[in-house]
Amino acid sequence: MIPPAWQECLRPDDDERVGYLVPAGEVFIPVTLIGTPLGEAQGRAAAAALLHERGLMTLNGRWWCLLPEMLLGTETDPRQPQLSWEWRSVLIVEASPEECRVRLEMPAEEERTSTVTLPVPVGELLRARQP
Repeated sequence: MIPPAWQECLRPDDDERVGYLVPAGEVFIPVTLIGTPLGEAQGRAAAAALLHERGLMTLNGRWWCLLPEMLLGTETDPRQPQLSWEWRSVLIVEASPEECRVRLEMPAEEERTSTVTLPVPVGELLRARQP
């Protein structure tokens, strides 16, 4: 669940939520819809501009999630990782203030309909792709 102190950042032309502004004293940290920092703490206008420009785009593409070798169904709880799990590439399929759903980027045939639900903010449960 998004902390109450986080302020929604809406795109001005259509009011689409593009992220959050997290107060850090007199500056703000721009944070994506899933709670990952998008940049350094900065003035409100600069942080909002960064979210308008890259907030949604940042969620597109490969992320990494610690998951079992075979992911079947929707019951896997990534908050309870097992020693045998490894970092697997995933894509974000849905993000809300409460949760984020991901699916494997390259699933085996039997994994194609499997998804994993993560709490938002995702914290260390997801790692951003490397540039």
